[in-house]
Order: sequence, then structure tokens, then C-alpha cells
Amino acid sequence: MAPKKLLSATTTTFSHTFCAENPNKLDDVYSVEKKPLGEGSYGQVCKGVHKDTGAVRAIKAINRHKISDPARFQVEVDIQSSLDHPNIVKLYEVFQDAKRFYLVMEICSGGELFERIVAESEKHDGARAFDERGAATYMQQILGAMSYLHKNNFVHRDIKPENFLMQNTDANAEIKVIDFGLAKHFVPGSGSSMKTRAGTPYYVAPQVLSGAYDEKCDIWSCGVICYILMCGYPPFYGEKDKEILAMVKKGEVKFDPADWSDVSSDAIEFIKLMLTYDPRQRPTAATLLTHKWLTASVSAPVGAVAKDLGHKLKRFQSNSRMKKVALTLIAQQLKDDDLKELRDTFIQLDKNRDGTLSLEEIQTGMRTAKADLPDDIVQIVKNLDTDGSGNIDYTEFMAATLTKKQYLRREVMWAAFRVFDTNGDGVITKDELAKILKEEDNMAYIEKMVQDVDLDSNGEISFDEFCKMMEKDSAGILSGAAQAEDRMLPEV
Repeated sequence: MAPKKLLSATTTTFSHTFCAENPNKLDDVYSVEKKPLGEGSYGQVCKGVHKDTGAVRAIKAINRHKISDPARFQVEVDIQSSLDHPNIVKLYEVFQDAKRFYLVMEICSGGELFERIVAESEKHDGARAFDERGAATYMQQILGAMSYLHKNNFVHRDIKPENFLMQNTDANAEIKVIDFGLAKHFVPGSGSSMKTRAGTPYYVAPQVLSGAYDEKCDIWSCGVICYILMCGYPPFYGEKDKEILAMVKKGEVKFDPADWSDVSSDAIEFIKLMLTYDPRQRPTAATLLTHKWLTASVSAPVGAVAKDLGHKLKRFQSNSRMKKVALTLIAQQLKDDDLKELRDTFIQLDKNRDGTLSLEEIQTGMRTAKADLPDDIVQIVKNLDTDGSGNIDYTEFMAATLTKKQYLRREVMWAAFRVFDTNGDGVITKDELAKILKEEDNMAYIEKMVQDVDLDSNGEISFDEFCKMMEKDSAGILSGAAQAEDRMLPEV
């Protein structure tokens, strides 16, 4: 079997983390509705519309006096801005003023998973909210996000239905993980290295209460959610938090026949695995995604693999680095609705639902769809890995398969241009580009990138020049500087 992790290719890599603090005033950039979408102890979330592009966002306002640990808050922002998974909410940019920080995020209009559980339960007179197919579909998405987080050495530490939003109000809406306020980077294989007692009583793992745990605390929480999806109430309960936590510490999971007699043995086994008391015996998210209950119960993905997928991927790799960066940024900024067809294709290819694609998954998917498979597909796929992660990430695939109809819309190009033009003066300077790409120590290459697009040779990129770069075919944008650099790259 081909390895999940790709070998490094000769393509120059770049960071996909374009989220940055916007120095402008929030009200100068967004029209913010006064009526909040939601409120909490931190502040509130409101709907905002970008004044230039019309993009609709969710804007989370956080009162400065509520932030007791500024360094911890910055960790939350850094973690969320670095994540790239179809079931994790996107963070676009950050503003601040004297009173608040503002996190500008992807908007999810379908409410919390918790609200959907309650609503579905009420429809069925308090009985089970979801059938096994519905529960399995949600769990596949949740565990896919957990697999991605853990593979990238992040633990969420507050998994609960309130921290999953529905993309929209459709019955089959996708789930999005939110709230990384307790998230933490961990060292793989370090065992019970975390000690902070963090989480929510119903969902917290016993080891968290003992003050010695690892990333599998998230798996326990997922088990509690799955239990609730199947029967409508939690496995550990009580009138007060103290009583709930006492039950969690015991970790004894019961399946009352009155509520569980018509649930399949595979579903019960699946829940028991996640609620295994010993975290060393508790399966990983990646292992759970292969469980027979999930693979047999969920609906088949609806996406189709285009016959010319290989051609699209090959065309992307011949772009200059500047255009690849721009397309990657655009792929991150576009709404899920705009990317639905490409998203469905990605999910169709991503057989283990971990949010990344392997060479094997792409080849198998193309062969199954009888798509044209280029002879150099191995090299093409390696070159798609523009952040050097060793996998084809969600945004990398989206960027490579965007159509001109999607990215040549003027408002789309303007939104991308404005991210690079950090001071809003109408041009992208070398310093601005270097800062966005985190390449301040590699100015010689930044200069080559600018030269590739700078038609009037004034050392800057105007919006008109940016648009002309985007409008050119892939082959036409490769300048001598870009080609020379490709030849300078060492073979791996």
C-alpha cells in the first residue's frame, strides 16, 4: 500500500496561514449587524458583511478585560488560523480596538449541534433524535476533524455538541468544529503529559479530572457525543456538576435495554471503544474512522471525479509561485457554497475522511472514475503539496482545481489582493508580501515573485497587474526567473 505521507518534491513551499491582524478599524472594513448571532461570557458573535467584496462573515467580539492570559489567547488564534480541514471553521483575520479583539470567521447559519439534537428529539416526542445512519454521518465528520487535529499535534480539550456548528439549516448540513480556547499543542508519544483540568463536566475524560492525560481525552468526549446522539441523554449525569464528575471518575457506561435494545451491536461496540477507560487502550480517531459501523452506516459521498482532473492538477503545478499563493488564498476565502462541487470531489477521494489526500487515494479515485491518469501523476501530486506537510491538504486541492469562473470574479480577486495589500494603499509591496508569506529572511526570492508580475517595473504590484497575472494561462505566467528558480531547487 502506498504511504499516506508523500515524499518532499522540488516545488518551493509556502505557508498557508494568511490570517493576520488587520490594522484598520473593523467598521471601516465590515458592516456589522447589531443583533448578535450568539452571546457568551467572552462577548458576542455578530454577522458582518465586507464592504468591498460583500463576503458574509461571523465576527466574534472578545472583551479585552475577559482575556486573563493574552499569551494563551494568541495561542488560540495561532492554532485556529493554521487549521485546514472541511469540518473546522475558518479564521480569516483579526481586528482590535481599545476595548475588544474581533475574530472574523466563517459563518455557519445552522446553529449548534446541541440545538439540532434537542430539536430532533422533540420531533420524536423525546425519543432518539437520530437513526444510526444520521449518527454515524455526524461521527464520521467529528472524528475526521479529530484525526486531522491529532495528526497535526493539536488537542481540542473541549469537545461537546455546543462546540460544533451546522454549516446551514439543511437536514444534511456539514458540521464545523469551533472554539479553540482550550486547544493545545502536544508532543506525540509523550503519554499523560497534560495536567490542566479543562473541559465540560458531561464530556470530560476521567484522566483530565486526575490531572494526567493525553490527546485521547478528545476521543472520550466523542464517545459521549455519540452516546447522546443514539439515545438522547448522556452516559454520565447528575443534578450538580459534582455528581456528574463523580460518575465520570468511575467511568462505568451503561446501556439501558429500554433505550438501547433496537441499537445495533456494532454501534454499541463503537461507543464502548471511545469510552474505554484506559487511554492506552482507547483507539485513535484514525482507527475509529475505519470501524465497520461507520463504514457500513454512513451515506456514500455524492461527489464525482472529473475526467480532466489530472489535467487541472498538472496545470496548477506549472503556475508561478505568486499565482499559486493567490489561488491558495482565494480557495481559503471562498464560501463553502461556492466550492461545493470541488468539496464533494475532495470528500469522494478522501476515503479515510482525515481531511488530507494521499497519492494512493488520488490515483485510486481517478482510476475508479476512469479519469485520464497522467504518466507523471506521482510528480504532479508531490508538487501540489505547497506547504510541505507531506499530504495534499484541503485548501491545496481546492486551489489546484478552482475554475476561472470561480477565481476571475473581480470581487474575488480584489478580496485576495486586499489581504496582501496590508496598508490598503492600492499596491502590494515586497515588504508586505514577505510579511504575509513569512519570508522576511528571503527577500531575494520575494523580489523575483514581484518581478514576475510587475509589468511596469516599479517594484510594486498594482491591482491591475495582479488581475492580469490571474487572467493569464498557466504556461504564460512562467517567467525566466521562475523557471530558473525551479532548476535551482535540489532534488530530494
